[in-house]
Amino acid sequence: MEKKRRRCGMTRRNGEQYCTEHLNIWKKKQGNAVHNNNNNNNESKVHDNEKNNDQRIPCPLDPNHTVKKSQLEKHLKKCNKTKLKHSNDGKPYYSIDINGDHHPHKEQSKLEITETSRNKWIMETISILEEISKSNLFDEMPLIEKSNKFMEENRFKLLTNKKHAIQQSSLIQHMIDKKMFRNNPNFIEFGSGRAEFSRYVNQVVLCENNNDIDSTDVEPQTSNFIFIDRASNRMKFDKKILDDYVEWISNKNKKSGEKMNVPDIKRVKIDIRDLKLDPLLSFPNNNNYVAISKHLCGVATDLTLKCIQNSDILTGKDLSSPSNFDGICIAMCCRHVCNSNDYVNPVFVNSLLEKYGHDETFTYDQFFYSLQKMCSWATCGRRDDMNDHDVVRITDDKSITLKEREQFGLLARRIIDEGRKNWVKKNLNNANDFTVELVKYVHSDVSLENIVLLVSKK
Repeated sequence: MEKKRRRCGMTRRNGEQYCTEHLNIWKKKQGNAVHNNNNNNNESKVHDNEKNNDQRIPCPLDPNHTVKKSQLEKHLKKCNKTKLKHSNDGKPYYSIDINGDHHPHKEQSKLEITETSRNKWIMETISILEEISKSNLFDEMPLIEKSNKFMEENRFKLLTNKKHAIQQSSLIQHMIDKKMFRNNPNFIEFGSGRAEFSRYVNQVVLCENNNDIDSTDVEPQTSNFIFIDRASNRMKFDKKILDDYVEWISNKNKKSGEKMNVPDIKRVKIDIRDLKLDPLLSFPNNNNYVAISKHLCGVATDLTLKCIQNSDILTGKDLSSPSNFDGICIAMCCRHVCNSNDYVNPVFVNSLLEKYGHDETFTYDQFFYSLQKMCSWATCGRRDDMNDHDVVRITDDKSITLKEREQFGLLARRIIDEGRKNWVKKNLNNANDFTVELVKYVHSDVSLENIVLLVSKK
């Protein structure tokens, strides 16, 4: 397996070059019917089941695996994808597509993309970006790289590659300076993965909020956590968060007994698109909430913002209690996998198209598609032997310098992020209680995905 740089661990039939699944991939590359076209007997034997016309076909739910055609109906009932699709049925926090569909024209047709149309849209978008750049529409985004003392003293010295730790340290210190750690808030980590970021957030919260506690009779204040991710993750940090608390208690010579106030952790495997947040917001401490994420991918950022807006508890729509929301710290990434349907602020992007566009036939969906593609120009990097003035081809008829390509990519990314920022100001800023900022939280040498959306109480 070239990508993984190792051999496949599955067994293969006697005389076959590949296992069952990789035979499927090989035949796709050859243009043959999956598992069924064995024209070259030297490369693959005709299987007995194929002689009986019992062919293997890709599973309709997940084409990455195959199934015998005669057993398809039975397989669909027990396929892991079927189980996964219905794993949250009946759960109070599961509501299909509750956070999706922000597009004002829901009945849009799917874009028909050809190389010619793509090149045309890219050229029109470049023209629009040049006009936006000349107008100085956006101020220079500030680089504010911070560092947390606890992280420096405890995490940095353990690592050879410190890039992730530097990012975590800066994000944590930004939250501290924005007063998001006061009163031991509960944290909701969207796209949590293994929850590594939350582990170090928890360590710093313990250190920041309990350093003055010396009495063994005083119970330390803790934060609780909700982890949201649609994938199954190995090597999770959930238990380590609890272990860190016990270790902290031990180091402080506190009493550790059955009534110890350990952090409460809820992990939910769900697509953010289908997440109804309020049923999960029920911790005994009744503390406020902070939404966090380190590198929330593409459209997940838009779905997260909509998810927060749809929460009566966080936004104060629940009249029985005031807003229980203390802020947002979301480091964004991967705008190239956003989409025009779910983008949270199509009105903003469309306004730029109307103001700076020249082609009246150029639509919002075409413009957004082009922005997506150009966002990757900001993060694709360059070889060590390349410089700013090297020329790169972006379409058949257009070449620009490497520096220009990166600048166009950064501006495309900025448009998507500014739309999100403006949407938050309008939809989540109750009574102007919050400050909303976009900040470069580390230098691009540390990470090319270095923009954080910060929402904090004034």
